[in-house]
Order: sequence, then structure tokens, then C-alpha cells
Amino acid sequence: MRRIFVLIILVSVTAILSIIGFIWLTSNPPTKAKAQLIIDFGIVHIKHGEKEWVPAKNGTILYQSDSVKTGNNTSAAIVLFKSSIIRLDSNTEISLQEILQQAGETNVKIKQDMGRTWNTILNISGIDNYDVQTPTTIVSIRGTSFEVNVSEEGETEVGVSYGTVKVSSIVNGSIIHTIEVNENESVIIDPDAIEEPLHTEPFERDDWALENEQKDEDFMENVKEELYKRIEPYIPELKERYGVTDEELEVLLDGYVRGYFDLPPETPDWIREIIELS
Repeated sequence: MRRIFVLIILVSVTAILSIIGFIWLTSNPPTKAKAQLIIDFGIVHIKHGEKEWVPAKNGTILYQSDSVKTGNNTSAAIVLFKSSIIRLDSNTEISLQEILQQAGETNVKIKQDMGRTWNTILNISGIDNYDVQTPTTIVSIRGTSFEVNVSEEGETEVGVSYGTVKVSSIVNGSIIHTIEVNENESVIIDPDAIEEPLHTEPFERDDWALENEQKDEDFMENVKEELYKRIEPYIPELKERYGVTDEELEVLLDGYVRGYFDLPPETPDWIREIIELS
């Protein structure tokens, strides 16, 4: 019954959004940055390709092949397509290996050499494939929130807040073992035991992880508000034609942002562009 209820709401929203199809196709949607650096506090450096490291400014637009490095007592983040986020702890270095949109797919690949990141990748961003690679590990996901921690000794720990990730141990680019890590689970890849099979353990959250989970709640609320603004002009007609209540609309928006359900496969691309914020 709940599944039918959700599908009815999704069909209603799809139908109401179809009213603005011609307007959307014949207008110029605003250009959106693929990636933007947000500095909470501390010192951050960036590097464009093979150039030298330079001090970064809050709000800097980042591109494919750019690298970001945080200093001591620093907190920063990279917002992807306005609706996904990578948070960087102190003494962390990552590079944006790939931010590519082609053939109807959006692929993001992150290389993390050291430090700790918190990755919250929402379905609404339109990212089809998201990978994080460390010296010993490849983490592949879509629609989840997880931590990647690379120690000075080269050990990688992956902890999943919600959703599921696929974690592979690698040597010289070749995959050795692969395991699925689910919500509230973690896995450690030890370079000195790289040939050993992987196994999951409970995800033991420290203060930084708990803080990021709270930040996720705030971030998803902000994303939901922006999505609401997009469909706000059409809400009265949605209510009148389909009898959708404010409470049902809230369920739809919250569930879609959090990835509890997706748009129907037959949804046209132009509708996805409106609702996926990418």
C-alpha cells in the first residue's frame, strides 16, 4: 500500500512538472558550478593540475584535475552539483580526478591520498557513479553517506552512515577483494595484509563522524528547500488536480532527497533536470 501511495505521488509530480516542459526547453537554465570549495575555518591550498599549490579562497570554483589540501585545525568542504558534499578534515588531501558529464551519465572520481573525508552523495544530484580511490582502496557508491580515513601508515578505513558502498582492496590498480559495506558497518584495508579477505565490523563513530551526520541533516534540509522552490509555482495545481496534501508533498520531497525512492524510469530527461538540481 505504501509503495502504491509513493508511486501515485511521483506520478502526480511528474504530471504537474510536464506543464512547464516547453518553457524549460526553450529557456536558458542558470549555469551551475560542478564543484565549489567552502572553507569553514583554517587554511586550505588548491592546485590546478600540475601547477603549484596556492592559498584557496572561500567559494572558489573547482574543476576536473584540481586538488585540495587542508592544514592543521581546518574544516572545509566541496559541494558537488549543489546537492552532494565532500567534507574534509584537517590534514587531508584529495584530487578531483574526474567530474564528467557525457552520454547521459555523470561520473565523479576522487583520489584521496591522506586524511579523512565525509562523503554525502544524494541521488538528487544526478551523479550516476561516484568513486573514491586511496592508495589501497576503491569505494564505489550512489546515494549514500560514508567516511573514508587514510592513516599515515597507508591504512584505509571506510565507515557507512547510511546506504551501501562497494569497497575493493587494490594493488597496483588491480582489484584483490571486494565487499559490500552496509549502514552502520565499516571495513579496514591494511596494506600489510592486502591479500587477506575483507570483513565488516560495526562503524564506531567518533565526535567528527557524529558532527557530520548532524551536518547531513542540515544539508539535506537545505537541498529539500531548493527543490521545493522549483516546484512551488505548480503546487496549487498539484493539490487541486490530484488532491495531494502538504503532508504528502513533504513525504515526497523528503523521501526523494534522502534516496528512499527514485523517479520512475520513464521520466523524461527534461523533468529530471528540473527535479535533480544538477
